[in-house]
Amino acid sequence: MKNLGSALLLLLTLNLQAQEVPIEVNPNRPTFATPAATTQPDVAELEWGLQRSRLRDEGTTFGTPTLLKFGLIKDLEFRIASPGFLRLAPAGDAAVSGLGDLNLGVQWCYLHDGLFGMDQAIQYAHTFPTASSSQGLGNGAPIDILTLIFSKDAGPFHIDVNLLESWIGLTPDAGGGRVRQAAGTVSITRNLSDQWSLTGELYALQATPLNDRIVSNLWCVAYKVSKRLVVDGGVDIGLTNGAPRYTVFTGLTVGLGRFRKP
Repeated sequence: MKNLGSALLLLLTLNLQAQEVPIEVNPNRPTFATPAATTQPDVAELEWGLQRSRLRDEGTTFGTPTLLKFGLIKDLEFRIASPGFLRLAPAGDAAVSGLGDLNLGVQWCYLHDGLFGMDQAIQYAHTFPTASSSQGLGNGAPIDILTLIFSKDAGPFHIDVNLLESWIGLTPDAGGGRVRQAAGTVSITRNLSDQWSLTGELYALQATPLNDRIVSNLWCVAYKVSKRLVVDGGVDIGLTNGAPRYTVFTGLTVGLGRFRKP
C-alpha cells in the first residue's frame, strides 16, 4: 500500500507540474524561413497577419496570411495554412478578391544539437487547389513542398536556414504535369532585449515557366507582449523583377490554448 500511495503521489505531482507549464509561442511569421523548433505538445498556436504588396507593374495585392499549428507530441506539429483573404488589383484591370488555397503540412524536428550545434527538422506540405485559378487567387493544381530546416542559437542571435524543393502542378491549360522549383532562405534574428528583436532575411526562388527568378530581402521588428503573444511588423523589398517591388506587413503569433490535457 505504501508503494501504491507513493506511485499515486508521484503521478499527481507530475500531472500538476505538466499543467503548470506555461504556454510559450514559437513564431514562424513573418519571415519566409521556418525555425526547426515545433509548437509545444498539446498546444494550438495561431499566426495571422495583414500584408500589402506593390508590384512591378504598379498593381497591388492584399492578403491575410494565416497559419494554425498543433503540437501533436514533442518535436512534431501539424500545420494548416492559407494566404487567407486575398484582394488582387492588377494595373489597369478590375480587382478580384476571395480566399486563397488551403495548405496542410507536418513538421518533425528529428535532431537537436547536431552538426555545428544546429537543430534539424523536415517539413512536408501539400497545397490543395481550393481557390479560383481563373481569377489568379490560387494555383489551380496541387503543390507539394519538402523543406529541410537548420536552426541555431548563438548568444543573442538566432539563425534559420531553409532549403526547399517544390513540385508545382500545372493546369490543363498550361499543359498539365508538374514543374520543380528550388528555393532557399537565410534568416538571422538579433534579440535586443527580453521583449524586442530584429530580424533580417534573404530568400530566393528558382525561375520556372510560371514565374521569373525571385530574390528578396526582408526586415522586421517583433515585440514579445508575453510568452503567449508576440506582435511584429516590417517590410520586404524585392531585389529582382520577379519579386514584388515591396511588401509591408504586420501580424501576431498567439497561443490559443491546450486542445488536450498534458
